[in-house]
Amino acid sequence: MSDVARAAGVSAATVSRALRGEPGVSDATRRYVTEVAKRMRYAIARDASSLAGGRRYAVAVLTADVGRGDLLAGAEGALRQAGYDVLLYVLRDAEARKRFFDELPLARRVDGVLALAVNLTDAEDAALTGLDVPVVAVWDDDLREALRLAVGHLTGSGHRDVALVLAGDIDESYDEVLVAQGLPVRPEWTLWSSSTVAGGEQVVDALLDGERLPSAVISTSGEVALGVFLRLRRDGRDVPGDVSIVSLEGTDLARAVGMTAVEGAWRERGEHAVEVLLARLRGEQDETEPPSVQLVVRGSTGPARDS
Repeated sequence: MSDVARAAGVSAATVSRALRGEPGVSDATRRYVTEVAKRMRYAIARDASSLAGGRRYAVAVLTADVGRGDLLAGAEGALRQAGYDVLLYVLRDAEARKRFFDELPLARRVDGVLALAVNLTDAEDAALTGLDVPVVAVWDDDLREALRLAVGHLTGSGHRDVALVLAGDIDESYDEVLVAQGLPVRPEWTLWSSSTVAGGEQVVDALLDGERLPSAVISTSGEVALGVFLRLRRDGRDVPGDVSIVSLEGTDLARAVGMTAVEGAWRERGEHAVEVLLARLRGEQDETEPPSVQLVVRGSTGPARDS
């Protein structure tokens, strides 16, 4: 520790507080000391510090589906950089969710909880609050804003026949966003999928079985959007000439094929959620706003067929 203190030009006590996430150190100094320690490959004695300060240096991360990869990756990377282990719980379906909240396996094992794109019920929120550790949530309300941007872009290009593909545990209430912007909602054009490329391909199979294809498809998952894109191309359909596609998640693969996407700065949102959590662990409040979403128009969208 003294070597890190000399290299950073601060006291050993400051190094100790910075690396343990304790109060009394500015954010700038904490980041600087952490970077110096990282360059010197220094790691604090986790067991000793845990015994001394009551910290477990572990955070539970709850998510409904690992398909929202950027959000999860941002949070996980920030936690590991701060010296915390990640206990990931995927609440993929109603049964897994009920079992988790009945058992609460993370009790007395973590210093805090991140709920990423999980819409907690009042009972679930109360159960987590009862753990007496900080809980920070990134709500799916952000997804509604992303959907509003996508729908606005498509209606501005003349699209009226829009299919909505929901991945994970997202419910059909998101149809309300389409209705609010004057779009008709056809039951056969609201589909559910696993957050996979294969799931997106199956979505196209279902759409092809209908009377006609929609002029545009919005997917809440980047992987599903990519599957829709690849399956339409394989069927000889032109994207965006026949069908436009918008992803509400800007994955690297979607970007690689030129997918129009709502870049929710999801990685940055995950990192921001960790900053808020670590501030609460230090007994402080982080008042900064999370990054806002923005639509990035690429080659997968264009004017509607009949416009």
